[in-house]
Amino acid sequence: MRALSAADPDALPALLVAQADPSPAVRQAAAEGFARIGGVRATDGLGALVLDVEPEVVAAAAAGLASLPPEAGGRERLLAGYAGGGTAGRLVIAAALDRLGVSLREAVEVEARLAWARNVAALGGEDGRARAGAAEELGASGRSEAVARLLALLEGPARADPRLAAAAARGLGAAGHRTARPTLEQLLEGRDREVAAAAAWALGRLGDPGAADALAAVAEWPGPAGATALEALEALPKAPEVAVALCAVALRCVEPGRAARAARLATLRDQACPVRPLLARLGAPGEVAALAALAELRLEPAEAETASRRLLAALAGSGGAPEARAAAARALGRLGWAGAATPLAERAALLTRKVAEARAPLPTGAPALASAAPAALPAPAAPPPAERRVAGPGPTAFTDPPGARELGAVLLAAARLGAEVEPLLQAALGDGSPAIRAGAVEGLAVRRGAAALGPLGEALGDADPQVRAAAARALGRLGPVGAPPLVRAAAASPASDAAGRAALAAALGEAGGPEAVGGLTALLSGPSTAAAVEGLARLGASAGAVPLTRLVSTPGAPALPASIEALAALGGPEAGPVLAPHLTSDRADVREAAVRGLGRLRSEATSGRLEALRSDYDGRVRRAAVEALARLPARRAGGRP
Repeated sequence: MRALSAADPDALPALLVAQADPSPAVRQAAAEGFARIGGVRATDGLGALVLDVEPEVVAAAAAGLASLPPEAGGRERLLAGYAGGGTAGRLVIAAALDRLGVSLREAVEVEARLAWARNVAALGGEDGRARAGAAEELGASGRSEAVARLLALLEGPARADPRLAAAAARGLGAAGHRTARPTLEQLLEGRDREVAAAAAWALGRLGDPGAADALAAVAEWPGPAGATALEALEALPKAPEVAVALCAVALRCVEPGRAARAARLATLRDQACPVRPLLARLGAPGEVAALAALAELRLEPAEAETASRRLLAALAGSGGAPEARAAAARALGRLGWAGAATPLAERAALLTRKVAEARAPLPTGAPALASAAPAALPAPAAPPPAERRVAGPGPTAFTDPPGARELGAVLLAAARLGAEVEPLLQAALGDGSPAIRAGAVEGLAVRRGAAALGPLGEALGDADPQVRAAAARALGRLGPVGAPPLVRAAAASPASDAAGRAALAAALGEAGGPEAVGGLTALLSGPSTAAAVEGLARLGASAGAVPLTRLVSTPGAPALPASIEALAALGGPEAGPVLAPHLTSDRADVREAAVRGLGRLRSEATSGRLEALRSDYDGRVRRAAVEALARLPARRAGGRP
C-alpha cells in the first residue's frame, strides 16, 4: 500500500478499498497513500478516515488533510471530523488544526452548530427514540430556545408519551432555567413513575429551593422515583424550606434506608425534626423506617430519655417483628441516653441465653437461667465449625434463630452506651449468626478501640458480607491505626466483590493516614473505582495524585469526571498537562470536569482552549469555561490570556 505512487493509475481504487479494511494498519497506510496523492482527489478518502476509531489512523488522515492545499477543503474536513470524532481522534485533530493556525474555537463552534441542527431535526421527526434523545440533547445546550421548544413539547400531545415526556423533563433540568419549575412540578403529579423520576432529577438540577415540598411528596414513594426525589432534595441549596422538607420525608417515608437518609440530611442542616410522630408509628406500618429515622436525629437530653424509655419498653414486650426490634435497639444505641446501658446489657444477656437455648433445647426439668445476672451467664455454645460461617447472601435457619438480629443490635447498642458487655461480645465473635457476629465486631471496636485490631482484621475475612462490612466500618472509625488490615483486605479482594470493595474504599477514606493511599490504589479498578476515587479525595493526601494521574491518563477509564476533579484537588501544577487532553473529549461531563479542574489549577497554558470552550454546545461546559477563565491570573489582573 505504501508503495503506491500518486502517478499510479490504480492507486486511487486500491486506496478506496483499503480505507474500509478491517486492519487498522492497512487503513493507516491508506491514509498515508491518500496524503501522497494529495489534491482534491484525496479529500474524500482522508475525510472518511479522519473519523476512524483508531487514533493512529486519525493521526495519519489529519496530517494528510492538513497538508492539502486550501482549495482541496482539508480544513473543512478537519473541522467536521472534530465534530464527529471520538475522544482520541478529537485530540489528534485539534493538534492538526493548531498546525494549520486554525483556532480550536472554530471547531467547537462548528460542532455546536451541527449538533443543534441535528437535534432540532430529530425532535421534529417520527422516530420516538430519536426524538427522546434529541429532547435531552437540546436541553443540554442550555439555550433559551431549547427551553421554549421543550416546554411547548410538554404542552402538546407529546406529554402523553412517557418516554418523550421523561426525556423532555431531563432536558429541562439540564438546561438549568428555573422558569421550567412549574411544568416539572406538574409532571411530578402524574401517574407515570418514569416521568416523575425524570422530573424529580430535573428539579434537583435546577437547584430551586421552592421545589422542596413537591419533591418531598414524591420522595415518600417506594421505588426509584422516590429515591431520585430524595437525591434531588439533597442537591438543593441549604435553605430552611429544604431542611423542613427533609424532615417531612423522614417522618412519612416507609422505606428504612430512605427515611434514615432524610433524617440524617436534615440533621446535617441543623433542622430539629419532631420526635413524637416517629414514636407514634411504633407498632404500626412503617415502624422500622420510623426507628431508622429516629436513630439519625440529634435530640436534646430530655427528648433522648423520653424516646429511649419508649424503646426500652418496646423491647421488654414480647411483640414486634425481629427487624423492628433490631431497629429499636440500634436507635437506642444512637440516641445516647446513658440510662439505657444497664437495661441493654441485661437484654443482651437474656437474648444470649435464648439464642443458645433455641439451638440446643434444655432437657426436661432443667433450671431456667434467663433471669440470671449477666456475669453469671455461660458463654453461648459455638456451632460446629462447618456450620459456623456459611457462605452466601444471607443467614441460614441454623445461624439465625429467633432473637439473633435483635441480639446483634443490642450488643452494639450496649457497647456504645458504655455497658460492661465485653464477655458477651467476645463470645459472640464466634457465633453462627452473621447478624450476631456483625454486632459483636462493631461493639468490640467501640469498647476496645485499637486493641480490637486482631479480631477486626479476622472479621474482614468472614464468609458473610454483612460481617465483613461491619468490620470495615469499625476499622475505618478507628482512624489511621485501622488502615493496615483494610489495606491488606483491599489487595486480596476479588474484583467481582463490588459491594465489598466499595465498603473497603469507604472505610479507607474514613481511616485516613499514609497507608490508606495504597489500599485505595488497589481498588481503582472495576466497579469500586468511583468509591476509591471518592476515598482518595476524602484523604486529601498529595500522594493520591500519583494513582489518580495513572487513572486519568488511561483511555476509557471509569469514573473519569470524578477522577479528574480529585486529581485537580490533590495535584499541583504538574496535573495540568494530564487534565488538558480531556478538554477535547467527546463527553460533555468529562470536558466540564477538565475545565473546572484546570480553572482550579489556574492553568495559563490552557487558556486558549478554555477560551474555545466558551462556545461549547453544552451549557454547563460554557459556564464552567467562563468561571475557569475568570480564575486565571492574567484575567484577574485585567489582561488577556
